[in-house]
Amino acid sequence: MKSLQTEVNTLPLKGLKSLKLIFLLVGIAGFAYLLYSLNASAVYNDLCKLRWKFLIIMIPYAIVFVLDTFGWKYAIKNLTPKLKFSSLFAARMAGESINCLTPSAYLGGEPIKAYLLKTYNISMIDGMASVIISRTIMTLAQVVFVLIGVAMAFSRLNDTGSLWAVAGITLLVGIPVAGMMLASQKKGLCTASLNILRKLGIHIRFLEEKADKLKELDDTIAEFYRTNKKGFYLCFLFYFVGWLAGVIEVYLILKFIGVSIDFTGVFIIEALFTVARSVASFIPGSLGGQEGGVILTFLALSLTAQTAMSFCIIRRIREAIWVGAGLAVLAKWQA
Repeated sequence: MKSLQTEVNTLPLKGLKSLKLIFLLVGIAGFAYLLYSLNASAVYNDLCKLRWKFLIIMIPYAIVFVLDTFGWKYAIKNLTPKLKFSSLFAARMAGESINCLTPSAYLGGEPIKAYLLKTYNISMIDGMASVIISRTIMTLAQVVFVLIGVAMAFSRLNDTGSLWAVAGITLLVGIPVAGMMLASQKKGLCTASLNILRKLGIHIRFLEEKADKLKELDDTIAEFYRTNKKGFYLCFLFYFVGWLAGVIEVYLILKFIGVSIDFTGVFIIEALFTVARSVASFIPGSLGGQEGGVILTFLALSLTAQTAMSFCIIRRIREAIWVGAGLAVLAKWQA
């Protein structure tokens, strides 16, 4: 196999942009179809019920963001006094806004977070190590959260055919992938990936030039798992509680639009919502795919598709507000 000398600036960016555009158009078409096929006026009436209560709905996600920021904090090496919690919160907002807008499995904004930490004298190595570690631990917490939700769903729902699929995907894909990420990070994920590319005859000049930095990144990540057990458990705890806090938002939205539901039902919705969002992460904002998964969950819980769509749109509005705030933070940082 001939060696492929690949430059970063010669990657087929036009092809990637076209693919992103196709995914976005498919997502918009799916979202529009769902809205058209349902009672749009009833959805509008549900939105009108909120009024000032929408401000209350914004509170749970703010709590989630605070908890997730704490989780990230415990994954950062060499914290400096200059880095205040508010600054870390803002950096996370900026990165997550990019995650929501790019079809990259919610990873596109992670380098942004690491780059912004340089403002506070945290090296790019330590910053990248922190986002890789925190995203891995966040995924572990999500897997545990989803499995609890699936277990609750089995006790509640009569039609468990689709649940077996969700449980199977989580057990056969989620846990092994998270476990492999964790294990590979302890042994050197970046260097191992570079070696695999070399064995395939693929030599990316940018990565080859940064081989020493990649080794340093691997060492920093491995050191965290080896020496900072407390940081690992605290990071996991905050992320897991953050997933739990999302349940509050589901409860408030449904309560404010006049839907009565117990804690088990709310937990099931939030757990399966995260699965739908992850599965559709190749679409910018998971548009369309996320809504389809939520509608199926609501129908399984004997709720209406119209209620599901109202729920999705309310969450979309909340998400748009946070994404806008994150982009404003990023713009201010660039200025």
